[in-house]
Amino acid sequence: MIFFLAIFGAPVAYLVVLLRLLVRKDPRGLALSLLFAAAAVMSAVWAMDQSRSSTRGLAFLGFPLMATLGGFLGLAFGRYRTSTDLSQRIGAWLGLAAALALVGFNISGGLKEKTKNRGRDATQAAFSAEISRDRDSIATALKQNPGRERAWLDSGIRTRMTDRAFLLAALPNDSISPSLLDTRANSSERNIALEAVRNPNTRPETLDHVYRTKSYPDYFFQALAAHRHTPPNVLVELYHRPKTIMGLDIWFAGNPSTPHEILDHISRTATDRSVIGALLENPALDCGILTHLAVTLMKTQNRDADNPNVARLSELTPTVCRNKTTQ
Repeated sequence: MIFFLAIFGAPVAYLVVLLRLLVRKDPRGLALSLLFAAAAVMSAVWAMDQSRSSTRGLAFLGFPLMATLGGFLGLAFGRYRTSTDLSQRIGAWLGLAAALALVGFNISGGLKEKTKNRGRDATQAAFSAEISRDRDSIATALKQNPGRERAWLDSGIRTRMTDRAFLLAALPNDSISPSLLDTRANSSERNIALEAVRNPNTRPETLDHVYRTKSYPDYFFQALAAHRHTPPNVLVELYHRPKTIMGLDIWFAGNPSTPHEILDHISRTATDRSVIGALLENPALDCGILTHLAVTLMKTQNRDADNPNVARLSELTPTVCRNKTTQ
């Protein structure tokens, strides 16, 4: 209750005070009040913009209260700074100090966030450069070990299990043994586990284990939807579960291991050009799916002349449907 009174009640009270002063034609301090209200909000908005937090938008809830504080303090200074009453003059100047402190607090917080972001960016840039160097050195070493690529890379990973940069550079390579990918896919480090899940050599049982045991499986949904080795039952569960991660249809549509029932459903319901384009390039495409896509394109996309999917559909239909007829 106190929270809502502060968030909504105080701003309403401030507006009531301003309206009463206007009705009474007593504008003393109004200009300064509005000036400090605007300064408080603008500094708070600037500080919020420096943050990269996913919840920074919640700061908007506090902006009315921020304006109210700045407005009342500015109003006190504007009305009583020249008062003959000493206590009122002291209160007015204390109000000015508090208003300036409020704005300064916002600016200080924003500057701290800005400095923190610079440090994070520098750290990330250095880490990315380290990954790039490791990637180049791994590529060179693999060329120097023809026929022994898997043995060399497996050995390198085993000896550098705690080297995040090396692991992130090494795991996308298709020379890694499935058993080693299994251990890395079960890593508590999400980025390491994700790179192992994305590797084309990762086994179906490993992908099934990731889907069913990770504490935050959503992080791996895109990789699972796109992977050729993801078990069909996992793909079906993933497709029909509540949509906590959006945009997965394009990965289902392009995955040749996606069960036919899902591809068929996408062909009937998809409206996004990218999803339809991915489906048209899926090797598992058949005549029935093409027929549904033709209807979908006519209904939802009006056979736009600039839609490349229409041309691709026309190109594929004679071949795919003829092969179906001759079987």
